[in-house]
Amino acid sequence: MPPSPLASADAALVPPRWRWARNLLRVLAAVVVAGWSLLLIAWLTLYWGILPHVDEWRGPIETRASRVLGVPVTIGGIQVESSGWVPSLRLTDVVLHDAQRREALRLPRVAAAVSARSLLALELRFEQLLIEGAQLDVRRDRQGRIFVAGIEVPRSQGSGENPAADWFFEQHEFAIRGGALRWTDELRDLPALELTDVDFVVRNRLRRHALRLDATPPAGWGERFSLRGDFTERLLSRSGDWRRWVGTVYADLPRTDVSQLRRHVDLPFELDAGDGALRLWAEVANGTVRAATADLALREVALRLGPQA
Repeated sequence: MPPSPLASADAALVPPRWRWARNLLRVLAAVVVAGWSLLLIAWLTLYWGILPHVDEWRGPIETRASRVLGVPVTIGGIQVESSGWVPSLRLTDVVLHDAQRREALRLPRVAAAVSARSLLALELRFEQLLIEGAQLDVRRDRQGRIFVAGIEVPRSQGSGENPAADWFFEQHEFAIRGGALRWTDELRDLPALELTDVDFVVRNRLRRHALRLDATPPAGWGERFSLRGDFTERLLSRSGDWRRWVGTVYADLPRTDVSQLRRHVDLPFELDAGDGALRLWAEVANGTVRAATADLALREVALRLGPQA
């Protein structure tokens, strides 16, 4: 059917440059609609086609996780639960082993809400990772190397990549409730220090990272304490490159036996006794403390200054 004379007249009145702009807008709109359609199809495929069968692929998932983290990983079971458009995964008995096959991290129950950002990032990301009853091992060997859950923490400030740290600090929220942490210092040859009732939260927002740790020390060490941190990563740096972060750290120890510090921390004096409260504010940049303010309330202190003091 030929165009009407009225339509032909309207088209003739539109300047050529506006016709070009109108056609460009139509093309862009078509591209946007097609892109969102592909994302919707991919999300539905993930939601209905992949996640319901995820436990069948537990072996490849363990292999992939072991390759990324660099330590052996085993998973007891995986279940999928759906509520609306956001599916969630429930993992049981997730265990990480160190190089000596010692159990370095046990996660009895893990609840993970899948994020829609996974489609844009082309990797699995979560809105929230909630872990209940985690048992974490942190170790320093006789060479001074530190291992968290069997994974070595780099001591150099180089630009070497750390895929596990990058992935961790790209997740929206990570939380541990009712966990336990064991610190073993082979360099000082001390008995293991165990913290109980550990609650740990990490929230990541674009270039911001907020952390909070609340834990109960062993009997004789004092009362439950809190550590908090608020950091900003450098522009164009990797999320896991924490040595380039800038921010503040706050520590609140309402009551503690500070003489216990002599066994685990090098002090410029001999601290033989002391009991009280401690609050500390510190400014951190590039992995080092630039400034600090301490608020102390101690009693029954016994210390001896060193010859160099």
